[in-house]
Amino acid sequence: MADDEGDAPKSAAETRMEKKDAADWYKKKLARQKKAVSALKKVKNEKTAKKAAASIMKHYGKLVGGKQTAMGSSGPAEIPDNESMDAMAEKYEKQLEKLQEQLNAEIERIGELEIDCKELDEAIDAVNTY
Repeated sequence: MADDEGDAPKSAAETRMEKKDAADWYKKKLARQKKAVSALKKVKNEKTAKKAAASIMKHYGKLVGGKQTAMGSSGPAEIPDNESMDAMAEKYEKQLEKLQEQLNAEIERIGELEIDCKELDEAIDAVNTY
């Protein structure tokens, strides 16, 4: 009889590691979003939009991927998907909602300025994805 890995119950150590990884993911996500909000608040014109985009992509560039390395090309990061992620999402829900409201307000404000900056659009997409 061969056990399938998907059918076997997880050990306590695996569960702890999943919880730790999920908590780390959300803590990093909160930190990235705070930095993105801070950068977006500084956008006043096209010049500051490019600076803000560079600042945001400094934190999100590794997640978006697409860089060519010696070992090949890197793709976008995968968001972990397990029970621990769901539990951590509930734990950090209020903080995430507050930051998302701030992000949406800044994005709306920038939209009203009618700034045409492709780099900033890509950075905002990265913030909304990760």
